[in-house]
Amino acid sequence: MKTILVIEDDEVARALVRMALERRGYRVMVAEDGIQGYETAVRERPDLIITDIKMPAADGVHLVRRVRDTAELAATPILVTTGFGSGSATFALAQGATAYEPKPINPENFMATVKRLLDQGEG
Repeated sequence: MKTILVIEDDEVARALVRMALERRGYRVMVAEDGIQGYETAVRERPDLIITDIKMPAADGVHLVRRVRDTAELAATPILVTTGFGSGSATFALAQGATAYEPKPINPENFMATVKRLLDQGEG
C-alpha cells in the first residue's frame, strides 16, 4: 500500500484530500504546516508528498527545499497545490517540486497526477 503525506493548513481541504485518497486505497498521513510535515516525512518516508504552498510556520516552498536537501527524502515526488496562481507553483517547481495542481482541485486531474507520480516512483 502506497503512503501519501498531505500537508495542508486548511482543515476542510486536508480532510477532503485525505478522504479522496483513502477511498482509492492509499495510506494517508496528514500535517498542518511545513515544519510538522517535514518531521513526519523524515519519520515515515512517504511514497508521495502533497503540500499546499501558502501555510503558516513553514510554507510549501521551504518544505520542498528541505526535502530535496535531505538525502533519505530527496527522490520523493512532491505535488504542490495552490490557489494563488501559477507564479507560486512555478517557483515551487523551480525549487524541486515534481508537479503542481491548482486549487480548487479538479478531482479527476488531481488523482491522475497522484497516480502518475506514484507510478514514476516505481520505475
